[in-house]
Amino acid sequence: MEFLCDEWLVDVATDYVGKATIIAAALTLIERSLLPDRPCFFITAGRRGNGKTTTIIMLIVAVTGGRPAAAAWSSNEEERRKALMSYFLYGVPYILWDNIPRGTQISCPHIEKSCTSAYYSDRRLGVSEMVCTAASTIHFFTGNNIGPRGDLASRSLHIRLDVDRVDPENRPFQHPDPVGWTENHRADILAALYTILLGNPQLNAARDAEGKTRFKMWWRLVGSAVENAVKLAGQELDFRKLFIEQEEDDEDSATLADALEVLVRKWPEQFTASDVVGTVNNPDPNEDEQTLREYLLPGAPSHTQFSSKSIGKRLKQHLDEPVRSGERTLVLRSCQNKHIKQSVYGVKTIATT
Repeated sequence: MEFLCDEWLVDVATDYVGKATIIAAALTLIERSLLPDRPCFFITAGRRGNGKTTTIIMLIVAVTGGRPAAAAWSSNEEERRKALMSYFLYGVPYILWDNIPRGTQISCPHIEKSCTSAYYSDRRLGVSEMVCTAASTIHFFTGNNIGPRGDLASRSLHIRLDVDRVDPENRPFQHPDPVGWTENHRADILAALYTILLGNPQLNAARDAEGKTRFKMWWRLVGSAVENAVKLAGQELDFRKLFIEQEEDDEDSATLADALEVLVRKWPEQFTASDVVGTVNNPDPNEDEQTLREYLLPGAPSHTQFSSKSIGKRLKQHLDEPVRSGERTLVLRSCQNKHIKQSVYGVKTIATT
């Protein structure tokens, strides 16, 4: 860990956890064929020149020996679907989605599906034929202030680069050519990476031993290996917490948490869609009512009036979807009230494990 962090990644402008996550990304690339599911990785910064592209080149050169080819990010979901199938059929070890427009919050059902499946099936381009191929390709995303959104948030790990100067490319470097240094010391880097893998105490655990994170096999082979190496180096790292923090930062989860906080303050026990209608249709809403309206009715003009049916549909979209709010976890529940013949809702606090 000292060699990888203080020599190989010495010029990467991130903290210790960020460097450990880069190491985990390299090990994920090595172990990809053994993983039934796998996270994707975001390398982000606040502005150009912080070293996002250089970092991903160093990572890929160290593992594969070749410099990466970037894939163009398309805003069209259908184009991404076609591109994914082509990449998987070709058997590429990684896809580098590079130079994504600033601030883009990424949510793609096809990428989300590929992260949690050993195989990926789709129609072959140009013919009426379904094909199935391995989905072991690792996704990397780079861009300024980009991030995962929705389901992709819980499937991602984030590496943040940060330099406190307007010309980060002109800061002093220990290795003036970090990519060249990586190529010249690739054998030492691989030796260190495999040492971390082989020193993993989880390799001696029972095959059915409990795993952490949603990616059980990934944590057993990669996550726990890095956590163990970090611990031996006198530092702390918990990938389960990193995944949770990533999901908490997700815009969709954060706004749902805000909405549930409003609902539980206004109706500590239970409420109906009709109760909520009276709040969101208020022509002069207070802060709580405005928060609720903006979440349930995004983009709706302030003068628009809504029905109980439309509000009920929106509420049902988020039933049984736990989200963290501060130190507690909230979840929207529902049951059918036979006396009033409509759904009754309540926000419950559930135990956090």
